[in-house]
Amino acid sequence: MNNILGIVGGLGSETCCEFCISVNNKIRELINTQPHIILDNLPISLEAEEKLVNGGSSQEHLDLLNESIERLNKLDVSVIAIPCNTVHIFIDELRKNSRVPILSIIEETARECKKLNLKRLGLLASTKTVETGLHSNQLKNFGIDVVTPNSEDQKFISECILKIIKNTTSDNDKDRIVKIIKTFNGIDGIILGCTDLPRFLSNLNLNIPIINTTAVLENATIKEITR
Repeated sequence: MNNILGIVGGLGSETCCEFCISVNNKIRELINTQPHIILDNLPISLEAEEKLVNGGSSQEHLDLLNESIERLNKLDVSVIAIPCNTVHIFIDELRKNSRVPILSIIEETARECKKLNLKRLGLLASTKTVETGLHSNQLKNFGIDVVTPNSEDQKFISECILKIIKNTTSDNDKDRIVKIIKTFNGIDGIILGCTDLPRFLSNLNLNIPIINTTAVLENATIKEITR
């Protein structure tokens, strides 16, 4: 296999490392060879991370993302994956600056939901992801409705995401998220629209499909890199 995978990391470093390891191991199982992976870990400040998650704008993110895409292009990677939902607000600009294909976690998630024939989904994601309509706009193209938390609950979700990044979560945080999910009326699935959420909510038992956006991107990446 001659394809090279480029990963833009640092947008939740622990999650990104898990993504890299999982893709590596799954490809090795498929073809008995480890893939060539180049991980570019961005030096994002905690201040910028908190600002973006809570709905603010971050020129720091965009500048570092563009620099990373440029580096990975110069290293002749075959495809680029960015395991972070929120920074996909910049995907159009990043694609304009890249001759290498950049996978979209948002587009791949919408395709997965369509494949599962889901019609109405609850969304747990950062405030920025929710407010910009990243998932809801994409899912609307497939005739899928999205339900989001009220403003108070949404503020808590963003706070919880930052706690996950800092490894300061508690069982009480998980219990409140379950209560938030129960406020979503008439849903037939849940999107974990932040790549840091699945490792915190790995043992949820909701009796409805849980769409793990990290896993969706993993599968799309593996398919692309092994074809």
